[in-house]
Amino acid sequence: MKKIFISTGGTGGHIFPIISIAEYLKKKDLEIIIFTDHRAKKFLVNNSDHNINYINITTPTGKTGFKFIYSVLRIGCLFIYFLFYIFFQKPDLIIGSGGYVSFPILLAAKILKKKFIIYETNSIIGRVNKFFINSSKICLTGFDKINIKNNNIKFVGQLIRNQIINLNQQIIENKKNNNEFNLLIIGGSQGAAVFNNLLPNIINKLLDIHFKINVFHQVGKKEEIDNVRKNYKHLENIKIFDFEPDIEKYIKLSDLVITRAGSSTLAELVYLQIPFISVPFEKSLDNHQFYNANYFYKKNVCWLIEQKDLETTDKLFLLLKNIIANKELLLEKINNLKDLKLLNVNEAFFTQIHKLLV
Repeated sequence: MKKIFISTGGTGGHIFPIISIAEYLKKKDLEIIIFTDHRAKKFLVNNSDHNINYINITTPTGKTGFKFIYSVLRIGCLFIYFLFYIFFQKPDLIIGSGGYVSFPILLAAKILKKKFIIYETNSIIGRVNKFFINSSKICLTGFDKINIKNNNIKFVGQLIRNQIINLNQQIIENKKNNNEFNLLIIGGSQGAAVFNNLLPNIINKLLDIHFKINVFHQVGKKEEIDNVRKNYKHLENIKIFDFEPDIEKYIKLSDLVITRAGSSTLAELVYLQIPFISVPFEKSLDNHQFYNANYFYKKNVCWLIEQKDLETTDKLFLLLKNIIANKELLLEKINNLKDLKLLNVNEAFFTQIHKLLV
């Protein structure tokens, strides 16, 4: 049986797609071993079906002094560890999906001249992937256009969680009252403080002028729920929850989603043909979230609001007011979403790596 190592970051946007492709590859009689950081434990309550190794590692990006030195030393120690681990375990292929978790593994693979590929989910290639792109056999991408040109690049599309693939791809209308509007607010698996602080007031203003809205609001941590609840005036219309691994139960009820611009979240909404307003995280590395959102904005399948406008203007309030009052705006986005080409990403991914395994 061929053996594949996969490394990925510990956020939900990283780990869920990797779990999906791992399940698919296991059906192809491949042994899959996953390496990620400890953040992933939050999302993998039951990982008994997967061989997952949690790495004690932190990024040196943004750190100074002792914390920076410790982070670099930790990566160095892991590099030495993976030199021996890869040498003795003899994987047939190593897949790195970016992030600091992948760096020591891919560096060890490069030194040992082991075959490896990288997978880039964002429209702006990450720093680790950029460092290794010329050494990798291929670079698989989630976007059909990224910010660099390289002969190694092969577009396969965004990996999607099996829970999303199994959902009905049509928006489920509210059967109780067709005049109601279902809005989902998600800040990603780590939440978004700016959403928690600013959006309740915007929703209050909409409800005050008698718009019929049901809101599902995801906060980042359970202890934030009470504070966010205090900011809402009309709690009978509001459902507040912390990270929900079964988030699709809210997605499928939603007419519109307000979200950050992580590549996995946007890919899932596009797959399900649900319109969204994206507010990219302005401090994302190399501003990649803005470029992710802008890719879909240019295709006219979403709305894009920069965080500075969210904080200083009524742009989001006026946009929501207009969308709720004019459902044809949503229908236009849905029709455009239907025109986007959907690939069998798992099969496309497997086709590319199978060439390296024979």
